[in-house]
Amino acid sequence: MAAQPAHYSLHSQGKEIVFNVRQYFQKEKENGGILDDISKVTCRTAAATKISERTVERMCKDARDNEENQSPKFMSPKKRKRATPIMDFFDNFNEGVLCRTVFNFYEKKEIPTLEKIHEEMKTNLSYPGGRESLRKVLKKIGFNYANVDGRKFLMKRNDVTYARCKFLREMRALRSSDKNIIYLDETWINQNYTVSKCWVDSNAETAMGVRVPTGKGARLIVLHAGTKNGFIPGAALVFQAKNVGDYHDQMNADTFENWFQTQLLPNIPPSSIIVMDNASYHSRNIHKPPTSASNKATIREWLEKKGVTVPEGLLKAELMHLVTRHIADTDTNFVIDKTASEHGHRVVRLPPYHCQYNPIELIWAQVKGYVSKRNTFRIADLKPLVHESINNITAENWKNAVRHAENLQDDDAKRDVVIDHFLNSFIVTLTSSDEDSS
Repeated sequence: MAAQPAHYSLHSQGKEIVFNVRQYFQKEKENGGILDDISKVTCRTAAATKISERTVERMCKDARDNEENQSPKFMSPKKRKRATPIMDFFDNFNEGVLCRTVFNFYEKKEIPTLEKIHEEMKTNLSYPGGRESLRKVLKKIGFNYANVDGRKFLMKRNDVTYARCKFLREMRALRSSDKNIIYLDETWINQNYTVSKCWVDSNAETAMGVRVPTGKGARLIVLHAGTKNGFIPGAALVFQAKNVGDYHDQMNADTFENWFQTQLLPNIPPSSIIVMDNASYHSRNIHKPPTSASNKATIREWLEKKGVTVPEGLLKAELMHLVTRHIADTDTNFVIDKTASEHGHRVVRLPPYHCQYNPIELIWAQVKGYVSKRNTFRIADLKPLVHESINNITAENWKNAVRHAENLQDDDAKRDVVIDHFLNSFIVTLTSSDEDSS
């Protein structure tokens, strides 16, 4: 049988056999055997295993850097441990850092290119990914490309920028009027949630850390609200959900609206401002606007309910154009907004991709930190522990979180003015291309 060519592919077990054969002949040489130089070791290994000398050298290259008789780990591609997806690196905090990294370039009167942003993220946040992954994240959080004097750079989508400006102006006015502001949100905690590291006795031969069960276990969803003075009494909702998919998939409009009416509204002061995000279960429409999938009769009916005069003989495309024209920014048409208004309250929604403006995000981090250090990994103990962690949050914790969120809002309002002046000095045109030539 002829020796296999150099490109011949072996599985991990075969590679380890080749390495062990070579090690055997190497030992024989060292013990005064018939082999007197390293080339003969390789030659005899190739002859014994029926593969080429070049392939033997290539597979054993890593072994030369190891200690004698220490076998390298030849892992097959299927058995290699997959790296943590880069998208998992960008939690709410890191997304906020990324957003501010882009804005900082504006403040310095520099065009924020992907290359510059990538270098800043590697330096400031030890970002482990490449530029292509970063490009996807930037697009996900509302950035797109614009042409500036023939160069391409990143800027927030106009709709996102508008929503942020509107929110910041609104909140600035509400804070100055000393309105009572309620912040609400949901989070999740898994049964096996714990700290990633802990101290162990390194001197003990059989040192054992805490045994964490495999898998994530059952999942609890936590829904609550608070103000700068603390959590709203009686507003905690903690329940077990199906342990599949994202926790947002486990919530629904019925559950949220029931909580909103029975646990939140009865426990907050009159004329409160309720801040929440735009999750789908927060935003069920009373009269959902028609879409291109709707028939003409449904579209016409919706327009007539809005008081729009609809001429006869219009095509479907013309009817949809009327729909677009008559969905006003202030006409949210949401069940929650209507319910709050009927009780004398007002809903203010966070701009997309700006969860950092909600101070309860910082509170959730403290709640989870408390749970992670005390978790017993039993679902029967987890729910009481979550309530205990909520009760452990002080009014001072909430004051600090609210102050931090308000400072972010003030800083971003000032930054928006700087960015606006910067962009006004260029001729900027949006581009559909995702390419950054820099």
